[in-house]
Amino acid sequence: MRTLLLLALTLSLTACVSTRARHGYVIERGEDSLQAEVGIDTRESVLARYGEPSVRPAMSNDVWYYVSSATNSRAFYETQTTQRQVVAFNFDDEGRVASIDNYTLADGRDVNIVGRETPTRGKELSFLEQLIGGVGQMPGIPQGADPGGTGAPDR
Repeated sequence: MRTLLLLALTLSLTACVSTRARHGYVIERGEDSLQAEVGIDTRESVLARYGEPSVRPAMSNDVWYYVSSATNSRAFYETQTTQRQVVAFNFDDEGRVASIDNYTLADGRDVNIVGRETPTRGKELSFLEQLIGGVGQMPGIPQGADPGGTGAPDR
């Protein structure tokens, strides 16, 4: 009994363990940040040095974004982003680096998600109606189909 209680306690404590994760571009060992020389480096040199960018705008090839973030989650609590770094390489018409912009988590903005729902046709079933709604249905035959096999739906 004591062993079972100790096992249950150990399992319950492991649910409280914090989980850390990194996403996106990971800076290599020895690098402090992503850098390029303005006016000298090109798209090709940035691509060779850092690989494919995390994000490229769909209608333009003038800006490349390298995004990295770190998150922390614990048990059933909401996952929190603890660090975010976005490096934007801006290119001129000739494909050379025109400027480099650095953004952090402090530069981010909260976006309000619209909570409206699109109405649908039909009626909403209660829990009880859903539970007993399938009673009497033949398994494998969709509702409204002809169980006789003629292929014509019942009308």
